[in-house]
Amino acid sequence: MTGTPPGGDLAAGVLARVGELLSGLSAADVAALAQGRARLVVVPVAPAGHPADRPAAPTPATPLPAAPVRPTPSGVDLDAASATLDTMAHRRDGTAYLTPWSTRDLRVLAARLGLRGVGGLRKAELVERLVDRTIGFRVASAAVRAR
Repeated sequence: MTGTPPGGDLAAGVLARVGELLSGLSAADVAALAQGRARLVVVPVAPAGHPADRPAAPTPATPLPAAPVRPTPSGVDLDAASATLDTMAHRRDGTAYLTPWSTRDLRVLAARLGLRGVGGLRKAELVERLVDRTIGFRVASAAVRAR
């Protein structure tokens, strides 16, 4: 089979290619993959008989565009807030953590996390969307993996 490493171990060859891909990604892209905010996709390439349809050399992975980062009005550290939410295992913990925040700070965090359409939400709805986007997504993903 084409692309099989010496010894015929296809799985090892695939893992080596995935390792090469991951090593070319930025730390932010790898974190996005780990948090479920990004995914790897298998895209078929042209058959070996059509070299004109294939790129001449592998191209480096295109990094994910970073959301513009604005400091929150009250100076909340968004990186620390994201890290704190990443450590929480229950939605109620995230709700308790975010409820004291101002609506403006919550909107800045939402923008940082890539949430759209939050401009008209009330504070409680905004907190719920943020918790769903962070803790809820991770909990749901873990439940799917456990099946």
